[in-house]
Amino acid sequence: MIKFKLQEKEYQIPDFISIESYSKIYKVKDLFSDDYFAAKIINIITDAPLEELLEADYEQVSYIAAYIMSHIPLEKPKFIDRFELDGVNYGFFPNWKELTFAEFVDLDTISTKKADELLGLLHILAAVMYRPIIEEKSEHDYKIEKYNVETMKERAELFKKKLDVKYILGAQFFFINYANRFLSYSHLSSIPTLSIWMKMKLMWVMRKWIFAAIFKKRMDGSLSSTELLETILRNTNLSTKKS
Repeated sequence: MIKFKLQEKEYQIPDFISIESYSKIYKVKDLFSDDYFAAKIINIITDAPLEELLEADYEQVSYIAAYIMSHIPLEKPKFIDRFELDGVNYGFFPNWKELTFAEFVDLDTISTKKADELLGLLHILAAVMYRPIIEEKSEHDYKIEKYNVETMKERAELFKKKLDVKYILGAQFFFINYANRFLSYSHLSSIPTLSIWMKMKLMWVMRKWIFAAIFKKRMDGSLSSTELLETILRNTNLSTKKS
């Protein structure tokens, strides 16, 4: 965390990028020159007046902007299945067997939005994917709160302001990657008129139980996200063949 002064007023740069800040930054990233953009992202993060930032020391503004950008994942982000925020432990879906149709529909509705619309819904997507852990046997073997739209909305507002965007970016990549690779194991991939999410939804309706035992190897915490994905796909493929 760093601080700076502007016109005798002190501002603080957090050591992470919130979902709200990430959304604002990427909505304007292609609208300005590099120099103006550097001042704009500091304005977004701290609310420091843009006019004063444009008149401030060039090297100072460039350094602070670079520091902010260093906290934005530029490559495929690492998938993290749990985190703590304000004293509450939150976990990603621990058991896909229990994924409800309501959850899947909400994920489908959000994830199929256009890129600019999706940016404004990342906090809601995070609130669907991550919920309070209510019981746990080990770090990666736990149960989360039952899906509820009302508590999801409250959690979404908290995540919007306080959650590091790296969590939802990693979870989103993991989920989309699973959806794409799952289709390659299924005959549904040969239906050209259906989107990935519609095919996944159709498969859910046909065989909800294909998600059973997907996370059975999570307990020892030794699986990487890639290995975990392979385990999911193998179990799904076996379940589909048995049907």
